[in-house]
Amino acid sequence: MLKRAIAVCVIIGLLAGCSSPNTEKEKDTGNKVDEVEKVDKEALEKEQNGARNYFEEMLTAVENNDKTKFMSYQDESNELFYKEQEVWVKELIQRKNEGWEISVGINNITLESLDHGSLELKINMKLNDEDISNHITYPINKIDGKWKVNDLAFKKIVDGPINLYYLPFIENDAEVILADIKDLVNLYTETFGWEPEELNIKLYTSLEEISASTGWPHLYGVAVPFISLKFLVQGSYSESTYSLMKHEIVHMMFSDLANDNTPTFLQEGLATFVSTAVTKDNSGKPQLDFSKIAERESIILENMEEIKPIDNLKDLNYTDDDVDIYGMGFLITDYLIQTNGIEKYVDMTKILKKDEVVDSDNPDREKIVFERAIQALEETYGSLEELSSGYVDYFNNKQ
Repeated sequence: MLKRAIAVCVIIGLLAGCSSPNTEKEKDTGNKVDEVEKVDKEALEKEQNGARNYFEEMLTAVENNDKTKFMSYQDESNELFYKEQEVWVKELIQRKNEGWEISVGINNITLESLDHGSLELKINMKLNDEDISNHITYPINKIDGKWKVNDLAFKKIVDGPINLYYLPFIENDAEVILADIKDLVNLYTETFGWEPEELNIKLYTSLEEISASTGWPHLYGVAVPFISLKFLVQGSYSESTYSLMKHEIVHMMFSDLANDNTPTFLQEGLATFVSTAVTKDNSGKPQLDFSKIAERESIILENMEEIKPIDNLKDLNYTDDDVDIYGMGFLITDYLIQTNGIEKYVDMTKILKKDEVVDSDNPDREKIVFERAIQALEETYGSLEELSSGYVDYFNNKQ
């Protein structure tokens, strides 16, 4: 018994003696991990400060209207996003030209690693009594040693020419929205002969995000010719989003049909006219019901002080002339289609299609497309003077 007890004591002593070096090793390893974490944290903080200074230069480029330098900070490998960012900086320049005071700042920058993080931008737009701030947080990645801005984390569904990009929060509605988009495209194809090659559509869940991504103070939907459509889906898919889609998809169609050679009043005129006429039949499919046009006519005519001749609608912009762009544009389109039919209107777009696209950077773009539209109208419907007097008399008699 004594021998067994002594043996147990010896074994316990040996085990106790053997454990001591391992404990020291574990302490050493723990210290090394702490040191590495400290070094990594310091490196991350240093990189983060450097990234902030780096992107401050991007914002200086925005302030100076330096499109080339601004674009050097965007991820060129994402072709669609790159094109949209090019439009974004041009839109900010346009808003400045219309009198908006605009500032863009870094609200926050966070790095998850030495080559990946996020950049939150704050876009402030001020005009008269309006003072609006929007925020958007983009992922940033280090590519070939330089930080680049990339798009939000969209998911994607492809169906024929339609590429639908959506954020994860509205995944449950994506298929339903896609089905409605397909039906609208089919209706417009049957009616106007539109054959889209590619239709990129992005769905946002925040008014601030979609507005910040487009360079507008408040925006629920927008069409950028030949690039993409953007819509807001707040909470869940609703009739308001469907109404936006009815309208904005017409813009994309008209740009394709006329090679984007249409002034703003014709663009908004056709989009408002068609979207007003679109209703759903008993099966839920869209159809054109032109009986809906009369109600819109009445509302516009009640609030219209003067029916302006077409020649008075040049040099319009959305900040100062939205009443004329939408109201007069609708009345002119209404008159042309109701009195001469859709086929003749499509004939006019075919004339415009023959001309090359005028680059948005061209300071004379609006003047050029206005002149082209007048020429196409006259070739299709007769002299501008007779056309103007005809449409003015037509609606004056209804007031």
